[in-house]
Amino acid sequence: MFYQVRFQTGEMSKIIDEMKKGNIPCMDVYDDDELNWFIRQMENEGIYKIEDMPYDKNARDRVKEPEFEYRIAFYTSPVKADQLNGKTPLFIDFYFEPVADRTYDPVGEM
Repeated sequence: MFYQVRFQTGEMSKIIDEMKKGNIPCMDVYDDDELNWFIRQMENEGIYKIEDMPYDKNARDRVKEPEFEYRIAFYTSPVKADQLNGKTPLFIDFYFEPVADRTYDPVGEM
C-alpha cells in the first residue's frame, strides 16, 4: 500500500514550510467546508489561493489513491492565474476522508 505523510489542518506552519521548500504536502480534510475554512486560514498566514486557477483533479492517480480530491495552487500574495508570469506557485494535495460504503445486508433484518 502507498504511504505518505498527510498533514491535518492544525499543522499549518509545517505545511507552509513544506510548500516553501518546493514540496507538495498532502493534507486530509473532511469536506469542502473544511477545505474552504483552511484556505481562509492560509490567507491569515500570507499564503493565497491563486484566483482563476482550476483545481487539478488529475494530479494524482485516483485508482491508487481514491481519496485524492484536488491539487490546489497557492502563492505568497494575492494573484490571478494570468498574472503569474513565470512565478512558481506553491501546491497542496487535498484528500477527503473516505466515505464508508453502505451495503445491503439482509441478515438480521426483519
